[in-house]
Amino acid sequence: MNSLNTFMYKHSLRRMVSMLLLFCMTLVFIPVANANVAMPLTAQVIGAIGHTGETVSVAVYMQPGMISNVDDAFWKYSLKLNYDANVLTDAVVKDTAQSANFDSSKSVTGSVYVEASSFGNLTFIDEPTRVFTVDFKIKDDALLGETNIQLDSGTYTLETTDIAISTLIPGKVTVVNDAPTADQVTINGTPVVGTALTGDYVYKDTENNAEAVPAFKWYQASSSSGTDKTVIDGATAKTFTLTSAQLDKYIFFEVTPAAQAGIPAGLPTLSEPIGPVTRVAQTAVVKIGSLSAYRGSTITVPVSVKSVSTGVSAYGMRIHFDSTALKLEQIIPPSETVFSSTYSNDEGWVRTAWSDATGGDQPITVGKDLFKLVFKVSDSAEYGARDLTVENTSDKQQFTIVDTDAEEMTSTLEPGIINITKRTSSSAGGTGGKEIIKLDVAAGGSKASGVVSSAVIERTAKSDGTKSDKVTFATDQAQKAVDSIKQAGASSANILIPDAKDEVSEVEVTVPKESGKLIADAKIDIGLMTDNVHVNIPNDSLQGFTDDLYFHFVPIKNDVEKQDVKDRANKEALIKNATGAKGVTVVGRPMTIETNLQNRQVTLVMPLKDVNLSEDELAKLGIYVEHSDGTKELLSGKLVNYDGEDGGKGFQFSVHKFSTFSLVHLEGKPEAHTAYVNGYEDGTFRPDHSITRAEMAAILSRVAGKSAEGEDMTYSDVSSDHWASAAISQAAKMKLMSGYPDGSFKPDQPITRAEMAALSSLLITGNPAQGTGFDDISSHWAEQAILAVQGAGIIQGYEDGSYRPDQYVTRAETVVIMNKLLVRGPSDGEQGSVWKDVESTNWALKDIQEASVEHYYVKNQDGNETWIQLP
Repeated sequence: MNSLNTFMYKHSLRRMVSMLLLFCMTLVFIPVANANVAMPLTAQVIGAIGHTGETVSVAVYMQPGMISNVDDAFWKYSLKLNYDANVLTDAVVKDTAQSANFDSSKSVTGSVYVEASSFGNLTFIDEPTRVFTVDFKIKDDALLGETNIQLDSGTYTLETTDIAISTLIPGKVTVVNDAPTADQVTINGTPVVGTALTGDYVYKDTENNAEAVPAFKWYQASSSSGTDKTVIDGATAKTFTLTSAQLDKYIFFEVTPAAQAGIPAGLPTLSEPIGPVTRVAQTAVVKIGSLSAYRGSTITVPVSVKSVSTGVSAYGMRIHFDSTALKLEQIIPPSETVFSSTYSNDEGWVRTAWSDATGGDQPITVGKDLFKLVFKVSDSAEYGARDLTVENTSDKQQFTIVDTDAEEMTSTLEPGIINITKRTSSSAGGTGGKEIIKLDVAAGGSKASGVVSSAVIERTAKSDGTKSDKVTFATDQAQKAVDSIKQAGASSANILIPDAKDEVSEVEVTVPKESGKLIADAKIDIGLMTDNVHVNIPNDSLQGFTDDLYFHFVPIKNDVEKQDVKDRANKEALIKNATGAKGVTVVGRPMTIETNLQNRQVTLVMPLKDVNLSEDELAKLGIYVEHSDGTKELLSGKLVNYDGEDGGKGFQFSVHKFSTFSLVHLEGKPEAHTAYVNGYEDGTFRPDHSITRAEMAAILSRVAGKSAEGEDMTYSDVSSDHWASAAISQAAKMKLMSGYPDGSFKPDQPITRAEMAALSSLLITGNPAQGTGFDDISSHWAEQAILAVQGAGIIQGYEDGSYRPDQYVTRAETVVIMNKLLVRGPSDGEQGSVWKDVESTNWALKDIQEASVEHYYVKNQDGNETWIQLP
């Protein structure tokens, strides 16, 4: 017999045996058989639930009939399944019944058609069986709800005849949507009255629905637990400015995320608290006037507000004066005030108190007098300086200034000096004559707060008609400066040495070792500010220095001497190589500086006063250094403000040993690289820190050679006074960076390696071949950009074959990438790090130097650089 006949024979024999057994059992169990419920052969769809964009699996089951005396075991079937192609797509049919023959090739869009036969080891299906599955992708734009999966028709075969399936049970796929969520809800800002806080969060939506306008709330509570938190009325924006109503409170930020499609709103999510809210004391500087007087004369000394962060609504102070030389005759109060005063000419003090009669509506502001003191100088007073001061400004009984909110201010006093001189005024101009001049010591740094102390210049007339200055920063003056600077949160004590008449030919500055130790221990820098040079000595350079600190400044004002400097410079091989033998021109005044602070880093700024150079010419400035040991250097630097915004420009550079420094214009200046990334005020670079979107925008604005077109871009979380506002707008106009659908830019959000690849791919020139890829980028949104930058040799992966696209990129990695994109260096030579947290062994040292230090260079054949001078 052929195989088909053999199969049919065996099947008929099995059916005969089954019938005989059934007959025998029926004789015994007739009552039970009569109770069975008849059920025909059934095909049924088992549905699924999924989100838009997801893949779901639909199963089809077949169950042989349960009819008495009938064997519905089948060896072949066919089924047609219909679905809505507007909802489901990409149908993939899979056999699950171990069919010897399985065919779904007749399937078309909207319908799946399957024919199958001979199942598993038994050939027949005689129990409920999952015969096949269909994997569908739910379309991204599918509507929420149910879509039917309909069994249109089907047959099964017991022996040779196809029998229609009478019971076809449909199924369904349910398209669902998750609510949007807000993750990483945080508050940025300092909890200080008057400070703006900004809430931040990461919007997430399973179906990638675009973000709609979320709801924001701000809460205040008496403790960090927030158990008694209450809503702050009117605080419904992402940014909230703290007021005195939040003083001592803890602040919470809540966001309720919203989606433009799907489920419109998620659950409110609360941040961790910040607080308690404090108040930064307002500041004021009160100045007692200084003037010269003769014996027997009457003088009026103003006590005024030199600077103040808000108006003064009340004050009280006790001023001490030398009763042997001065007699107080009158106290002149401000007009329309509540003023009281008392004094003692025997003990030499005057006490005043005042408050604004309007309750703070008419405060005393900057430049206004608090009161005036009228003194009569004794006929027998000794010549010399007499102090007018408050003996203990930290004693509130002696010195108190109150702001318009009735809060005590952080106040500083600048004492006055009455210099009693002879009427011949021989001390002012003759050879050997001396003047005693009070100078200011100001707080510098990011939290500069004005004058914090004083010192005295001894100015002596020289025989050549010029004058020499001797400045000593005494210990008591240093202690006063340290106390005030620490209280203000400033970082530098700047000694301001004036020369309004340009008559000083040399300046000697001495900081006694006791004063130096006070400043070093307080972690404060020292600034020496003259009209011819600014010197900034960082605190690191003061550590371990135990001698009196000494500086001697001699400006070269004579044109003949300046020409000599130029002639010497142009003979040097260093200058010839740097300028192509075109030479230099001396700009401004060369400065000879001597000091006992050697081999320690110091920053100098030389002024560009009376210098008329174009922008192109300013870009060709350098510092020619003639060291006392005979060596020469050519240093680069950068343009900075000399005396604030209105004090003109200066040229800043760093040195570690001293001699004669000349600001020069290089006629044939070599190629130069400006720094495109900055470090931090504490002298660190933080190479392993992630780089933020704002920092990246700042870099791109400095180096990207793309045109910026269109109107300035604005974002909801980038205020006009944000430090990177202009850079962010420029990067957006260059189409290198963009914001988010909610109108934000997220300037403080770190950049991932995937985002860096996407950005870098926009800066690649030419058409490099694609890279070979990495193990973890398949189907990633940035896959093509990653392949492009890999092929161009811009960004590499890791030794394990991964790229780690969602890992944040570090500041060190960023400069390595940018240097490759910009075809910059790095230097071939050995370099010492300019950053205190970047060791000489750091893998990215040379790239960090290349990116952060301005320098002159010559390009080598290997593409690297040789710097003409090292930092």
